[in-house]
Amino acid sequence: MTTAKMHHIIDDLAISEGIYSLVRRVEEASNSLMNTLKVWSARTADRRQLAQMSDRLLADIGLSRSEVHVEVDKYFWQK
Repeated sequence: MTTAKMHHIIDDLAISEGIYSLVRRVEEASNSLMNTLKVWSARTADRRQLAQMSDRLLADIGLSRSEVHVEVDKYFWQK
């Protein structure tokens, strides 16, 4: 009976390690997704601000209106 109990403990440990590994991979994937969504959100906000800047402000930062149009026309996932 001791041998049977030992096998159950080993099986339980293997299952626990498998579940832990799965949970860690899901956590890493969700963290990666959240970081990506934050970057996309920041790009959208930055491009929106850029589009609203006056020509004078754009000149101060060294951008032309045509350069801003190129940037603003990008999709949120594009760098």
